[in-house]
Amino acid sequence: MNPETPVAPGPSTTAPPSRRRAAFMGPLRLRALWRVLLFVLLFSAIAALVRGLCALLHLAPGGADASQWTPGAFAVDEGLGFAVVFAATLVLSRLEHLPLARYGLPLRSTFGARFWEGMIWGFSAVSVVVVLIAMRGGYHAAGFALGGALLLKQFGLWMLAMLLVGLHEEAMFRGFALSALTDGLGFWPAALLLSAGFAAVHYFLKPMENVADALSVGLIGLLLCFSLRRTGSLWFAIGFHAAFDFAALPFYGAPNSGNGGLPIAGHLVAGEFGGPEWLTGGPRGIEASLFVFPVIAVLFVLLHLRFPENHFPTTPRGSAGA
Repeated sequence: MNPETPVAPGPSTTAPPSRRRAAFMGPLRLRALWRVLLFVLLFSAIAALVRGLCALLHLAPGGADASQWTPGAFAVDEGLGFAVVFAATLVLSRLEHLPLARYGLPLRSTFGARFWEGMIWGFSAVSVVVVLIAMRGGYHAAGFALGGALLLKQFGLWMLAMLLVGLHEEAMFRGFALSALTDGLGFWPAALLLSAGFAAVHYFLKPMENVADALSVGLIGLLLCFSLRRTGSLWFAIGFHAAFDFAALPFYGAPNSGNGGLPIAGHLVAGEFGGPEWLTGGPRGIEASLFVFPVIAVLFVLLHLRFPENHFPTTPRGSAGA
């Protein structure tokens, strides 16, 4: 037999393993959905470890429930939450040999210009909604409820607490998960999926929620995904999220269903909401006011004009596999 004569290939014993590998691996690393699953499992394991350590040391997390809506309780819960999410993201960045910037968290931009710009946008967005509500008679204010050193102290404590809320939720919903799903699905399907999940968490896990509140939360989540798309990092979104929550809750004193439908005790402005729920959002707060929707629409347009080019993801979409 001529050694150069081609031989018809027989049954391959390596095909099934190759197909199994293809189900898990893309050209460079784990496929997107498996990466997200690994992130969830790693996050859950670290969270369980933290809870175990707290129990061992007889330390109780704050628990931002209706009886503990204080800056200290928020800071403990949200700070631990962010620490767990960041730890999971950091471990996966090492496993994937990718920088944290690939997940929207460039450390060199920490609390940089984009963060402060996001703060201005977030506070301004809430202020516009409150003004629109006030113009229809749904909000009345009479200056600050506190004064002097106490006002400054509460301002600083609540700002820190809301900053940790922004860090925690942005890293959780628009950090590693959005990056991984973008690799597999494309940016907009991934953003829509995670924003729907963000809305569902609020709708199903908070009392007294309605469709308007869930829809506005989902749209705000999508807006923050869009800010990542255009700025290339989460720092604008973190600043926006922190300032939005700060302005709505401890500053203007909007009620919240997570606080039993009541405003935070000792909010900074001596103001009060009242009127039909379509106007004020009722116990759900301004996120459920119908005025929030045109404001969100304007924010999308302004964000597009302010940042006209895409800067996320920073590597080709197909590099991780579908």
